[in-house]
Amino acid sequence: MTTPAAVTETAELAHDLDRMAAAFTALSRVLLAPPEQDVLDQLRDAELLAQWPGRPCNESRSGVAALVESGRAGEDARDVRRDFAQLFVGPERMTAPPYESVHRSQDRLIFEQDTFVVRAAYAEFGLAAPRLNQEPDDHIGLEMAFVAELCVRGLDALDSADDAALTRVLAAIARFLDEHLLAWGPQCLTLITTEATTSFYRGMGELGLGLLSDAGRTFQP
Repeated sequence: MTTPAAVTETAELAHDLDRMAAAFTALSRVLLAPPEQDVLDQLRDAELLAQWPGRPCNESRSGVAALVESGRAGEDARDVRRDFAQLFVGPERMTAPPYESVHRSQDRLIFEQDTFVVRAAYAEFGLAAPRLNQEPDDHIGLEMAFVAELCVRGLDALDSADDAALTRVLAAIARFLDEHLLAWGPQCLTLITTEATTSFYRGMGELGLGLLSDAGRTFQP
């Protein structure tokens, strides 16, 4: 017989998995590619921002405020594209390199050992980076998308009452956060907040910092 406490715990877990999937998906998309104008407008909508799925904290509040300011300042898709390029692409020096190996390897290069460890983590769940061997697997946007996918699989396991699958997924989320995103993500996101020339990406960096802190409290023992 299922106890009320067990029902409550399951409902809370489902809520956490659902909100984490939504938040990590939203962040991953804008870190992988700059949004077009219509999406940019949606991301800065005050009513939608009030529903941000991360737990309230100083970073998330600052992030929301920066996104609102982005709209008030009239930043458009061209401004955001230019900022994205100088942060993550070049052709000049990337001011916020989005690759784990750059932050964690001794030589600060892409396609270092960290890249292949991340690739193996994806492969464990039948996943692979979309441009395998052409772009590094350890882009912060891809790592966030991976956590989002695991959260969705956790929800599926809850729906089907597959305890073994749920245990495997939750363990993988906690391990990936500990070994990867929480180990280097805050450094990258802090660079985004300090190096961004738009309030939009400064706000996204702040939201990311709040999200990683939230995820650590949610999934780690």
